[in-house]
Amino acid sequence: MTLQLDLRKSADKLRLSLDKAGVAPDIKAELIFDMDVSGSFEHEHEEGTTSKLIARLVPYGMVLDPDGKMDVFTFAHNRDSAHHVGTVTPEDADDYILRNVVGKVPFWKGGTAYSYVLERNLQHFGWKPQDETFGSIISRFLGMEASPVAKKRSVVIFVTDGENDPADHARTISVLEASERRGDQVYFLFMGACEHDVDFKFLKTIAARFKNTGVVIVRDLDGFVDLSDEELNAQLLGPELLEWLRS
Repeated sequence: MTLQLDLRKSADKLRLSLDKAGVAPDIKAELIFDMDVSGSFEHEHEEGTTSKLIARLVPYGMVLDPDGKMDVFTFAHNRDSAHHVGTVTPEDADDYILRNVVGKVPFWKGGTAYSYVLERNLQHFGWKPQDETFGSIISRFLGMEASPVAKKRSVVIFVTDGENDPADHARTISVLEASERRGDQVYFLFMGACEHDVDFKFLKTIAARFKNTGVVIVRDLDGFVDLSDEELNAQLLGPELLEWLRS
């Protein structure tokens, strides 16, 4: 109950920050949280740091998401690792990663590739057509084609502790370029979280290249999850994201 009360207070402070920035109360965006489950991030997951991180971000879903929830995806190094875990709410935010992710998601402790989960995000909220499967081809042949997913304005908070596999660079750029050409109403906020000597050069490159992408580099994740609401909001609500929300 204490966590839920704290999250409500944090949501109120977030709403105040958005009000001060000129973001109207009726502005909504679906929230997605992408979590890297590569082997190098295992310690932060198992010690509960990333569970604390997701709890700190739940207020963003409470304030911005029409349903007050945040969808959670995990990813590692290939297409099959891009996995929709479910949603997180104030009621089940406590130890969320420990309970739902650690040792339970596909390719736990794998490698790191960004493009596949970004593609799944865009499909999940209707911006990119779903991949064709044998079942979907048969259904269309029988005249039972499923209705397309409704397009929903969305914010993706993407958390990784490592550089993208160089073999995936071109594919990630291609996914983002295609999204830009379509005019998808999606903002990607990339968070590079690593205390070691990781430059996150690729994240910085795509953040500079695309108007709907931002990057936050966190060198002390334990310290980050212990920031005050005001300090955390100041780091995440950059000018570009605020302008996107106001548009």
